[in-house]
Amino acid sequence: MKFSSVFLTLSATVASAQYSGDIVQYWVDQSGLLSNNSLIGGLQSPPSGWFEAVVQAAIYVAALESKNESLAFQQLAVTHAAHDSLTWTFHGTRNFGNLFKSAQDIVAAINISESDDRYWRAAAIGRRAAVRVTNARQDDKLNNFVNYVYRPAIPGVYQRTPGSPFVAPDTPQARYLRTFGGIGNVTKFRAPPPPSVNSTEYEAILNYVKSVGDRNSTVRTPNNTETAYFWRESSPIQWNRFAHNVIGNKFAKDVQSSAKFYAQLNYAHANAAIAGWDSKAYYNSWRPVTAIRRTDIWLPSKRNVSNPTWTPLLDPTPNHQEYISTHATFGGAAAAVITAWNGGKDEINIVQSTNGTGAGLGVLSRRYTSIKQAVKDNGDSRVYGGIHFQFSSDVGSVVGGQIGRATLEAFDKNWDKF
Repeated sequence: MKFSSVFLTLSATVASAQYSGDIVQYWVDQSGLLSNNSLIGGLQSPPSGWFEAVVQAAIYVAALESKNESLAFQQLAVTHAAHDSLTWTFHGTRNFGNLFKSAQDIVAAINISESDDRYWRAAAIGRRAAVRVTNARQDDKLNNFVNYVYRPAIPGVYQRTPGSPFVAPDTPQARYLRTFGGIGNVTKFRAPPPPSVNSTEYEAILNYVKSVGDRNSTVRTPNNTETAYFWRESSPIQWNRFAHNVIGNKFAKDVQSSAKFYAQLNYAHANAAIAGWDSKAYYNSWRPVTAIRRTDIWLPSKRNVSNPTWTPLLDPTPNHQEYISTHATFGGAAAAVITAWNGGKDEINIVQSTNGTGAGLGVLSRRYTSIKQAVKDNGDSRVYGGIHFQFSSDVGSVVGGQIGRATLEAFDKNWDKF
């Protein structure tokens, strides 16, 4: 009898097993791995924000529809929503094996048997959620051909990135993507005009990036160099991990709250990417590498001589227009959402790590006690890397903050405007 009681107790424990971590964070991380490891060599900025918003929307739908079920049931519903929406995104990149392994591992940890009716009820909820969201984004304009012809090489106008094999900037169609969460027409977030290339103000800004962003700079500090590499990783991946560190494991048993947080964060990322591309296309501004290699033509002082061999620290330069920095826009948008979920406080105490430096430096770690400081470092990193002007990063962070706050404000009423 004693043995039977123990056996029954163990059986009940196994039957109620569930994943011990935050299921939404798990799928955020798996999504990031896929976007970096796909056979296409990663994703450009707008798709990197867009696809994660699609996945998180599906997860949020599944979380809402399973909220009255057990924690393990909710985790399983979310898993199917994530798997199916990720498969929809990456079906052309031979990532089926990676997706299968991610799902198989977490299903084993959730531990609801396929012989249990709950498994198939949860799967049905997740599958419906994925279909609902991906169907809503089918006519998303991301597949559309949008022509781009380089304009004459006059001062200030974007030109083909040196060494680039591409005949157009990355994804010119991305500026027309539909925003997430009902924030409205993205053009209302268009950045103000950049400084005139004929101004003394512009000359000072250009001289700064020329000195601090040079690959062999003698004025860039070791900390600045590390900042350039630390924040080089794909912004949505880096800021999602930043969010993990701030939020921690507090929503591991509250799937709905976790799903809402990451939906808001990744809606903001997607909206920031679309807005960034709108400003880039509208202003069509040249990058520092183009300007520095022909400064003698137009600088007011005539004292600055062009350097036809100047190379930025972060080379190759991204293949799209300079103004505004979408990297900075991602950061400003993420910070707005994270701050709101941090009780409106800027103060944090986290250790952030990155291994996406692209420089063979291994894992770099930094302690952050301020969200605003992280935003500042994120934006400045592109200047230290020589691929953005300071005004582009500064304005990008501001625009991103506006988008993040707008996403938060609209979310509860318009979250299902995928």
